[in-house]
Amino acid sequence: MQQRAEAAEATRRRIVEATLTLHRERGVLATSHKDVSERADVSVGTVYHHFPTLDAIVRACGAHVRDTYPLPLPESVDPQSPRRQRIEALARELVAFYARMPWLEKLRSERHEVPALDAGLSLREEAIHKLIRRAAGRASARKLRVIAAILDAPVIARLTQSMSQKDVAKILAAVINSWLEGEQ
Repeated sequence: MQQRAEAAEATRRRIVEATLTLHRERGVLATSHKDVSERADVSVGTVYHHFPTLDAIVRACGAHVRDTYPLPLPESVDPQSPRRQRIEALARELVAFYARMPWLEKLRSERHEVPALDAGLSLREEAIHKLIRRAAGRASARKLRVIAAILDAPVIARLTQSMSQKDVAKILAAVINSWLEGEQ
């Protein structure tokens, strides 16, 4: 019994990893259960047995992404530090976080067609917005939206193509801090 359960879990994990690889390469909507079965080297029936629907396999991939690419911890931004330092810490954390997931924008473009994907991305975005609020202090909703846009995945992906993560974080933090200081 134990060996059977372990084998089933290993197969499930292989299917999830294959699916996530395909989602990164092609996107969610362009990935079929047949594609997954070929990549995971299992039958199509095995994929359907473990994940009968697109939402089921997307939720499993979301759980895998949460484990593999954890969100920055709230403690990474000390609310007692001066705002400039909080923004610098925020930029470092978000640049490092998004730089590990250059494929994220491809998935975000499909979110409104895949409910489970939209739900998972919404939860992650809310956690990131809480971190932004923690760093920005008493900033207005408008300022929070601008900070979120500056520190968003596509901006970071574009910049890290030609610069180090450290340089990108420093530049984006400087842009945000200069803008916030000029807005007051």
